[in-house]
Amino acid sequence: MTKLTDKVLPLLPGTFIAGLLLTLVFLRADAVDQKIGVYIACPGCFDSAVFQNDLALSGLVFGILLLAAFVRPDWLARGTQAIAGLVILVYAADLVLFHLFHARLFMSDAALFISERAAIWDQFSSGMGGLLNALLILLAAAGLIIGLLALRPARQRSSRGLLTALVGFSLLATLTLERQPYVNSWAVENVFAANLATTASRTYSEEHLARMPLDKLPARQSGSAHAGGPGNGRNVIVVLLESWSSWHSDLFGGYENWTPRLDAAAARGLRFTNFHAIGFATAQGLMGILAGAPLSAPFMHWYEATPFHSMWGMRHTLPATFRARGYSTAFLTTGPLELYVKGEWLKDLGFQYVEGQEHEFYAGQPTFAFGAPPDRALYQRAEQWRRSASGPYLLVLETVTTHQPYTDPETGERSLERAMKYADREFGAYLESLDQTGFFEDGLLVVVSDHRSMTPIPDREFRRFGDQAFSRVPMFILGKEFGPDQVDDLPYSQSDLVPSFEWWLSGQGPTAANDAVLFPMGDHHGPAAEDKPGKCAFHGRGNQPGLVDVHCNQGSGLVRLDGDQTRFISSGALDDRHQEAMLLEIARVRLQGMRRHQLQPGPQVRKDGAGRHQ
Repeated sequence: MTKLTDKVLPLLPGTFIAGLLLTLVFLRADAVDQKIGVYIACPGCFDSAVFQNDLALSGLVFGILLLAAFVRPDWLARGTQAIAGLVILVYAADLVLFHLFHARLFMSDAALFISERAAIWDQFSSGMGGLLNALLILLAAAGLIIGLLALRPARQRSSRGLLTALVGFSLLATLTLERQPYVNSWAVENVFAANLATTASRTYSEEHLARMPLDKLPARQSGSAHAGGPGNGRNVIVVLLESWSSWHSDLFGGYENWTPRLDAAAARGLRFTNFHAIGFATAQGLMGILAGAPLSAPFMHWYEATPFHSMWGMRHTLPATFRARGYSTAFLTTGPLELYVKGEWLKDLGFQYVEGQEHEFYAGQPTFAFGAPPDRALYQRAEQWRRSASGPYLLVLETVTTHQPYTDPETGERSLERAMKYADREFGAYLESLDQTGFFEDGLLVVVSDHRSMTPIPDREFRRFGDQAFSRVPMFILGKEFGPDQVDDLPYSQSDLVPSFEWWLSGQGPTAANDAVLFPMGDHHGPAAEDKPGKCAFHGRGNQPGLVDVHCNQGSGLVRLDGDQTRFISSGALDDRHQEAMLLEIARVRLQGMRRHQLQPGPQVRKDGAGRHQ
């Protein structure tokens, strides 16, 4: 019995690690199947591809453990074993992120995640089903690392033989399993391969820059301070609706009817049915809408990550445009302002007053994602703020209720549908209050989404919108000059709001090559998308860093950011001249961001998560 025990016990650690890895691989294969396969009507189609990619990673873990068996002294061998545990934890963190946000763990994001531990814990604990489950998962993760540090290296011949067999099996499976070409390969690749595949951090060489005629593309110029536009002196409210997507809305071409009150409001004025978010998450939505950024794609390695990277020191922003015309500017949200030092960034943009969930108005309110009170409270606070406002104002409201984990404040149910329907009802009530107080006698209301929902894109959405499904979001404007059912189906971007309001306030149209005016009025006609044959909207894919969707009047294409080799990998109907112009515009936007970051890099992130200026 003792001999048998002596033979079996050394095999247990390797067997446990093999079982753990196999369990994680099965979980990820199931997650990809549920998030991708089912949604594109091909359940189970990509299991073998996930196993192939992840067994290669498993081979790496077993190889590290096998290496530790030959390393001496023991303390160094145990440290080597702990590296294998860290690889497993990175794999597990990627699995959690994919489960919660339909996104992968990219190292360029990891530094910011670590800096915002409170917000990440909020999302993690709620997504894992509660505080107890989250704590158990963290204890298991800590136990894995401690166990590998305490475990004796596998010096026995039987243990080495098992690890060698596992390495061989992993490599054999990697080489022999069938690998299907897959449009969503970003989801199938293992986490390390996905990170190695990103090329967005590659910069242009000096030789390549010398050949680029960047001077032919004028930078945006602000409107004349002495000119008079059709909207000067009128109040403006901008509502940023978290995650509102075209597929939620019957009016905007979707297959659900979850937002009937928003749809009814949009039918009262001018709506945009080919409108695009510049990115995948709220931060990018704010950069596009408030800072006028056409694209957020900095040349950034993971260790360079800073909040709102390359978006500090922006001159032509939405609040700065209004302040130059004598407006007071305010930003109200029920979310946390300290998250990614957002409050500090909003003030850097030019907002005179910035307010978050810390305001006394929200005391005693129930809280949900990120500790945010529900949308109803935000709209009530907005009406309170308006009653004390003097002079013309720009008021921007940012909702939070429809963020993950999609909780309906009235029932507590976890459901995207119920959360969206709640947001729709509360917006309808807010619009009624604006009507009753006569806001539209001389006011303008803009309603726009920050990004498409962080949920899988099903086959039927691709059939309706094609590649626009990644970026297409609803947007509409209400005001006395807009009659019912006005529709603009030309391609626009969130970044067009800033030059549009520059024209609206000053009467001078934007001069940048890719800017357009969203709402020409009467005799005042700024350059709309139809006046600019080359007008395009950009969207950086958050789940595939380095890929940029380009949606133009002539069609759509897909660009890979890759330094000197930046190119269209899918050009659609775009001709060579148009492709060259868009690659040049993307280069100009990215290079301007890099120079801006060098002049004003913004805050670094301290270990406690707070920001500080360099």
